[in-house]
Amino acid sequence: MKVGDLVKLANWCRNGPALMQVMEIDPLGSWGMVSAQFLQGPKIGSIVNVTKGNIFSIEKYEGAMKKHYERR
Repeated sequence: MKVGDLVKLANWCRNGPALMQVMEIDPLGSWGMVSAQFLQGPKIGSIVNVTKGNIFSIEKYEGAMKKHYERR
């Protein structure tokens, strides 16, 4: 994941699923925080902090959702 990448916020998150753009990445490892801007939904334009475990590349989103719900 890099600054500028388009990602999707997980379905299980309060404001998910939503398309977002990565604005800044906290270098504290894989569970650090990412600042991302909403590109759709009621919070469009807002920049929020999201844990890296709750956003996924568009290509990996469906697989991540499937794995999440299979574990439940």
